[in-house]
Amino acid sequence: MSIKRIKSFLLAVCATAILVGCNFEYFADAKLNDFVWKPSLAIPIGELSYTVEDLFDELSGAGVDIGQNSDDIVMLTYEAQLQSQSATGFLTLANQSFGQSVDAGLNINAQGFSSLHDYNEVFVFDLAATQNEEYDSVNFSGGNLDILMSSELDAEVAYTLTLNSLIINETHQPLVVSGVLNPSNPSASFTDALNKYLGDFSKDANANAVRNKIVVKLDYQVRVSPTSVIQPTDGVSFTMNLSNPEFDLVYGYVGERRLDVNFELLNLDFFDSFREGTISFSEPRFNFVFDNSFGFPLGVSFNQIAAITQQGQIIPLTGSAATTPGIVNGPLIDAIGTNVNTTLDLNSTNSNLPELISSMPKKVIIEVNTEANPANAPAQYNFVDAGSELNVGVRLELPMIVNINGLVSTQNVEFDIADDLEQAKQLTLRLIAENNLPLGGEIELVFKDANNNAVFTVSERALFDGAPVGSDGRTTQTTSKIVDIHFADADIRLLENATSIDVITRMTTTGAASNEIVKFFSDYTLKIKLAAQADIEITSND
Repeated sequence: MSIKRIKSFLLAVCATAILVGCNFEYFADAKLNDFVWKPSLAIPIGELSYTVEDLFDELSGAGVDIGQNSDDIVMLTYEAQLQSQSATGFLTLANQSFGQSVDAGLNINAQGFSSLHDYNEVFVFDLAATQNEEYDSVNFSGGNLDILMSSELDAEVAYTLTLNSLIINETHQPLVVSGVLNPSNPSASFTDALNKYLGDFSKDANANAVRNKIVVKLDYQVRVSPTSVIQPTDGVSFTMNLSNPEFDLVYGYVGERRLDVNFELLNLDFFDSFREGTISFSEPRFNFVFDNSFGFPLGVSFNQIAAITQQGQIIPLTGSAATTPGIVNGPLIDAIGTNVNTTLDLNSTNSNLPELISSMPKKVIIEVNTEANPANAPAQYNFVDAGSELNVGVRLELPMIVNINGLVSTQNVEFDIADDLEQAKQLTLRLIAENNLPLGGEIELVFKDANNNAVFTVSERALFDGAPVGSDGRTTQTTSKIVDIHFADADIRLLENATSIDVITRMTTTGAASNEIVKFFSDYTLKIKLAAQADIEITSND
């Protein structure tokens, strides 16, 4: 991994050692004879101590949380939100339109006297569904109700429509529409807002339990006058429309429709800084977190999960997790408005996830299919609330149980002290490392000018050695290493042209060559003691 802290302190050491003793402004007004002073300064600078979390701190800038698991092993966690599915995006009520014509069956031709003829009919209509859903009831929140009653009879008609399937919210009684039609006014209309009503579609004409049924009772009386002329096919009719219906709450069965969790690209930017070498994670976990407030279970299948490496190679997910659908639970009917959280886990036992993550992917392709009421889920009474939502997120957990072999990272940093190097003639940096991490590190410094050309290079050298590991997985002792970095006068003159430094680190865990896996415990530390010796030349003209 990229050890930002080590890079930073090396730069700070260089700056401190070179600049020390170089600020002599307080001599500016002194009157001295010309002389040359060439002291050699030995400077103990101090001690730096780093935990494992400190060493991997740079990854936090790429959205990685650095913590530890229950075994005190350092763990990297990356979380992202994939998608949300709302109730209105999942379920849309279809417009409803139905009606009926009824012949009165009268054959009257100016019979010369008045007569009354009573009729009653019950009609049952099927509710239109968009994807084979079956409704018991709907609390409407919007839409319009339009009813038109018409007569072909040459007589006055008194009618009553009782809509047993539309219950008035205020009275809890069925909607009743009545009126009188006559030859001069043969039709009448009724319009109202649907949010005043509850749709009860759970009973047939005989009050038997059903679904998706609309029951309408029509009672009418034909009042024949002495001069009425009526044919047997003359009668009455009605039409009813529920347009643009919206809901607060739906009960019943929504079918096996799919929820929208579309193709996603998950960017894993924290691998971007590694240019060569390998890192193998032994126990990664990729959790899909489903937060569901829809009142039904979901079947989840991973249609496609694949890693896209820095080189563009695509590595698909394999194993039982890729082929076995998972189940996401939903709240029961007595818990409307609550969420049920389900985590589906991809790991080293049910997939090739270690291979995917150890490829240091730039992106992960995710395509997840979700289906309501899958056949392998427990049966559940369904509901959809207007606030129902399915949120899908991912959590990548990377315990630092790894093999790192020659992993290289480069960071470019500013080098803005070149103007202060005139008096420095020689510089030696001494670094004494005491390390109980199972990780060794090498470093190379490439000083570059404003045109990005290399002007001086501190060749790659070991900075600290990895500690040996015992049978219990912990390191057994602290390793020590002394490193001297020497800058001659000619080297320092080259540094005067530098404006930036490429800091190149190469890291390898203990036993990496033999494929050993090591653990990074949270109490591991790396301590580095710093000292410098600088030769400077000062004249009275400086």
